[in-house]
This record gives sequence, structure tokens and C-alpha cells, in this order.
Amino acid sequence: MNMIIESLIRHSIDTPSKIAFIGADEEISYQNLLIRVRDVAEYLVEYSPKCIALRAENSLDWVIADLAALYAEIPNVPVPLFFTPEQVDHILAESGADLLVGDWDAWVENTADNAHSLDAIMVGHAGNLSVWKRSVKDVKPLLSHTGKITFTSGSTGHPKGVCLSQNQLSKVSRALADTIATEVKCEKHLVLLPLSTLLENITGIYVPIIIGATSVVLNGEEVGLSGSSNFNPSQFALALAKYLPNSLVLTPALLMALIEVVKAMPVLAKNLEFVAVGGARVSPQLLEMAHSLGIPAFEGYGLSENASVVSLNTPSAYKAGTSGKPLPHIDVKVSNDGEIYVSGCVALGYIGQPFEQGWYATGDLGHLDEDGFLVIDGRKKNQIITAFGRNISPEWVESEAQAFRALYGMVLVGDGEKSLSAILENPNVEQVTAALKQLNQRLPDYARIRTLITAQGLNSMAGFYTSNGRPIRSKFEQWMLSKTDEDDGRIITPINE
Repeated sequence: MNMIIESLIRHSIDTPSKIAFIGADEEISYQNLLIRVRDVAEYLVEYSPKCIALRAENSLDWVIADLAALYAEIPNVPVPLFFTPEQVDHILAESGADLLVGDWDAWVENTADNAHSLDAIMVGHAGNLSVWKRSVKDVKPLLSHTGKITFTSGSTGHPKGVCLSQNQLSKVSRALADTIATEVKCEKHLVLLPLSTLLENITGIYVPIIIGATSVVLNGEEVGLSGSSNFNPSQFALALAKYLPNSLVLTPALLMALIEVVKAMPVLAKNLEFVAVGGARVSPQLLEMAHSLGIPAFEGYGLSENASVVSLNTPSAYKAGTSGKPLPHIDVKVSNDGEIYVSGCVALGYIGQPFEQGWYATGDLGHLDEDGFLVIDGRKKNQIITAFGRNISPEWVESEAQAFRALYGMVLVGDGEKSLSAILENPNVEQVTAALKQLNQRLPDYARIRTLITAQGLNSMAGFYTSNGRPIRSKFEQWMLSKTDEDDGRIITPINE
């Protein structure tokens, strides 16, 4: 039995009446949580599933189904609600999931007469979640000891399924619990990101269970987040005021939103003890702004192939501009060409492709500084090489732009060009131009932006972003170089000193 379930059992005995999770309509104690997890586990086992696909909004039922799969040692693949039908098809085909739990009703209705047909029948319910039995043939066997499969949305429409063991999930959860618990007292966590996101799955369910804390799990709209990137700051503020959490996990964009919320209502930062920020590089200026408002924001770094978190800043080991020190269960080294390698908690592999190497090549560029803090410069494959031979990480410049609200969503391009350009959807060209001039003052001359390209509808252009909102840079480079015509709508503005 894994450490997460062992912790749940221990808390159900030692502190049976303590609240483990708070949902929209109910609270559940550690004792009752264990009872419900066992009940659902027994129910799932009846169907002898090879793999479960869990697709649902954040809820206590999601939590219970996920823990039940851990308890019964059934591989589980969480399916993001914002994935396209084609991506869901790909997940089901790759994983061979034969038991579908959650929001599959509409999916079956919408796909019954076309190539997306699931060939599944509803057999019952796990709590309020529907359960469907699916006929599966000719699928790849899962890697031995697979406990969870996480599909990350990359630059292609067919993301790879990362296979993680229960032991790997336990190791990273334990390391996070030990690191945070020795520094601050986080008794209540508020889940913001979808639980289908591995990071929130670990920090919103597993870590609180290990330390015996309480986690608040609401659907996305109740905390202001819907889809992969739609955000309602007013609803977010209401959730913070109602539940007064001690900890949050945010993306840089959500940290920007929290800063604006706290500016308007400073009291909302009072209970916060630890706010982890990840998913993209974070500007030191943004962290500085957060700290000045009493928001204890700390940047971290991780990837699915290493079971999420690799390094993390903490109150006692903090350095702005870095992703913190590697967690105790992780070893990090940097190759001669600047690529980061990680060992100590490497995934089993991708579906059908076991990892043989002890060190995982992350594809990220960076270095360890003299104090052991990990600095991330950007993705190796995203490097912009200008016509003058300068190597520039677009993530670095874009993170610096986070300090300016007018530059939110900026994408840097210019591979092979004499100068760099910023692509942005913002009709206020004058405001953006002024912000870019201020940004340029912070950058060395070779990394300064000389051209602004604005256009309406960029954020909704098909094929320009991954399903979790990251820019597909090759598409933006191609668009920048494409011929401009009257229908294009782009406005090109030179940025002078």
C-alpha cells in the first residue's frame, strides 16, 4: 500500500473527525473519506478494469474516485475537460482505458454516429459520477507498476502519456510535505487548477492527506477559473474571502490576478502562508510585487516526467530569479550545452516507451548557481537565434514582461531576423508601446524588442496555442513572416528608443 493511502488510514484513526476536504455542498472527515474511498474502490474492482479514465469537474467525487483508484491499485488517467475530442480519442486509444468515470454522458451522445464513438455502456455510479464500461481491443500494454498516466498538452495535437508509479507519486508528495511543513503551517489549501493537472492533483489531494490538512475542492467556476485559461477575478476574490486558505498553487497569470485582487482587498492576503507559482518562468519583479503586498509567493519548477515538482523556493531558501533548490528526493545536473538533467524520480516512461536512462533530459536550459539554486532559462527547442548569432530564450523576455499589465500574453518572435518582435492582442497600441519601451530598459541591447505587431483575435486563432494556453512558437514565427493583406488586421509599430 502506498504512503498516501497509509496516511489517510492513519489520520482516520488518529483524528477521525478532522475535516479532510470541503466541497461546495459538504465537508468530509478523514474517517468518512476512508469509508467512501474503500466503497468506491470495491465497486471499481468489480469490473476488473485495466485502466480508468477520470473526466470530471473538480469535486469531492473526483477526489474520492482518484483515491479509490490508488487504493485498489488501478491505473488511472485523468482527462482534462478542456482537451479536444481528438485529444480525448488519443488518450483513450493510447491508455486502453476500459472503465470511464465522470462526465462521459454528453460525449457518448455527441459521438454516437461518428468516428469518436466510445462503444461504452453505463453500468452505474461512483458517488455522483457516472461509470461506463468500454470495450477495448488491440491496445498497448501499460508499463509495469503504472499507477497514474498524465497526458500533457504539448505543441502537437497528440500529447504523450507519462506513466508514473504509485511510489513516484508518493515520493514527490512526501518531499513536498516535508519541505513545506517544516517551514510554514498550512492547515487549509484551496484548489484552483483542474485536478486533472498533475501538480494540483498532488498538491491539492496527496500533500494535504500526508500532512493531515484540509483541502477545499470546488468546481472551476466557483473559484473563477473555467476551461484552461478563462478567469473571473471577482469570483476568485469571493472564494478567497469565504475559505481563507493558507496555501495556493498558481500559474504566473493567476499570480498577476491575485496581486490585483489583493491591491483592492489587502485583507485577502492575511491568511496566506505559501503560494507556489509554476507552469512558466516567473518574473522577479512580479514576485517582488507580490511580496510587497504580503503575498508569500515562491517560484518552483517541474515536469510530468519527474512526477511534477523538481525544485522549489521556500521562506528559508529563497532567491528571486531562480526556481529554488532541488527537493530532497531529486538530483539535478547541467550538461555542457546547458541542458538540465534530473534523476531520483524519473517516470517509468511513456506508454509503450519505457525510460532506460537514469538521468532524464528535460529539454530545458539553465544552470545551478553557486548556492545550489536552479535557474531556468527556457526551452532548448524554443531558442531564438538572431541574424547576428545571439541566442535568446523567449521565456526569459516574456517573463520580464509580466511586470507590465499591458503586455499580458505577449509572444516573442524573431528567429533568424535582425531584431526581435512582440506579438500581442491589445488594441491600445500607445499603452503597449510605452510598456515595451520600459521593458527594453531592463534588457540588454540584443534582447530588446524593436517591433510591435498587434492584431485582434490572436488568442482564439486555431492551432496557435496548446490546449493549456502555451504559444506554439513556430506558428507565430510563420504568421509574422506571412504576407500582410487588407484582411489581416495586423498593425505593425516600430519601437524606438
